[in-house]
This record gives sequence, C-alpha cells and structure tokens, in this order.
Amino acid sequence: MQLIGTAASGIRAQQEAIDMIGNNLANVDTSGFKASQADFAETLATAVRPVNANNGGNANPVPLNVGVGVMYMAMGTNFQQGTLVPTDQPLDLGISGSGFFEVKTPDGTTGYTRAGQFRTDESGLLTDIRGNVVQPKIQIPADAASLVVKENGEIRGLVAGKETVLGQITLTGFQNPEGLEATEDNLFVPTANSGAPQVGQPGGTVGNQTLGTIRSQSLEQSNVDLAVSMTDLLQAQRAYQMNARLVSDGDQMLGIADTLRR
Repeated sequence: MQLIGTAASGIRAQQEAIDMIGNNLANVDTSGFKASQADFAETLATAVRPVNANNGGNANPVPLNVGVGVMYMAMGTNFQQGTLVPTDQPLDLGISGSGFFEVKTPDGTTGYTRAGQFRTDESGLLTDIRGNVVQPKIQIPADAASLVVKENGEIRGLVAGKETVLGQITLTGFQNPEGLEATEDNLFVPTANSGAPQVGQPGGTVGNQTLGTIRSQSLEQSNVDLAVSMTDLLQAQRAYQMNARLVSDGDQMLGIADTLRR
C-alpha cells in the first residue's frame, strides 16, 4: 500500500531532522559553531487519472499528481555571523565579517574554523583549545608581555621591554562557503563545491570578496537560535508522530482488506 511507503519516508526524514536539531541544540554554547540545516525534497509523484469524473465536458481529465513521500537531500550549514562576546584573554579572537581561521590537526589535516579561542602550547606555537596549530605557524616567546592583536591580524607584544611584531594572523575565504563540509571538532574542509581556499590579510580582498577583520579579546558565539530550534524540534516530533500513526492506520487497513478477501 502506497500510504505505508509514503509515511515511512516521512518517518525517516523527520528522524534526520530531529538528529540535526539535537546536534544544533547540543552546540548552542560552542564558540564559532554554525547551525546545520537539512534539505528535503518530494519524491517522484504518481499521476492519478480520475475515472468517470465530470471535468467540464473534457473527455481527458487532467491527472492529479500524488506525491509518494519525501527524501533527505543534504545537510547544509548556516554561516550567518554569530554574536561577538568580549573576553579578558588577548588571544581570544573573533572574526567580524567573512573568513575562517586555518588550522592543522595533529594528523596533518588542514581545517578551517570560526572558533578563535587560541592559546600557546609548551613550545610557544599558537594553537586552538584542541591543540590544532594555527596556520601559518606563529611562535610567541615565553617572555612576551602585553600581547595585542590588531584588526589586520598583526600580533604585537613587548619582548625585553621593546614592542615587537610577533606574527601575522591570516584569514581564508571561499567562493562558496555553503559548499564546505563540516567535520568533527567544529572544523570545515573544502570541497569541489566550495572552491579552493583563498588566503589573505584580515580586512583585505581575496577573489571577489572582502575578508572580515579581527576583533581581539572577543569570541564569536554559536549562531544557533534556541527559540527557533525548539520550535523546529516540536514540529519535527509532531510530524514524526503523524507519520507513525499513518503507518499504523495503513497496517490496520491492510488487515481489514485481508479479512474481506477471506
């Protein structure tokens, strides 16, 4: 029976939606997190032609397209700017505008992130809180004091009482950020859809876009809207329950049909 197949596809789609919303809610307090959004599409419709229907004298009535379910297409990402919240750490960096920080994971993979909660490791290298090394590498001397990060990404500090340029933060832009693939630890990797990474100085221009500027002593918060996500979760749960009820009703109808045939 088509009813059961249609309802089953709805159950699968709403389960994907619930999982996605749950992940968004779990990361509502994760710095630099970008909310996921699911894309669904109607499956191929079936044309149903009415029999003996009065269609204004038309001998060939227009068939009625009846959908046969919904399918999960892809998982997208909402790259809307999150709120920049001030902190008291000079190496907490937020991006005001477009662009990503480039980091390299311990296994050598290059990733891109909006989370700018940076620290120095035991060797003085600038890393994020997960130990991924910021690219290009920046080494800050242990005796450096009064660290300041300018809007253009320049890191300055006092070394032996003298103001010194300690490094340069760069940002990476993509022609189509929505084409980036989300991976673990709040990182993104480029794909054929995102285009190649384009590295530039904060506030500068790469390709056809202007990179954002660096905001020192601030962190970009998650762009997950808690109220909207809770509303979406309730809608997905109700839709899941409705499709489950349709499966149950379809099963009862099949049972009745089997009884009639006997």
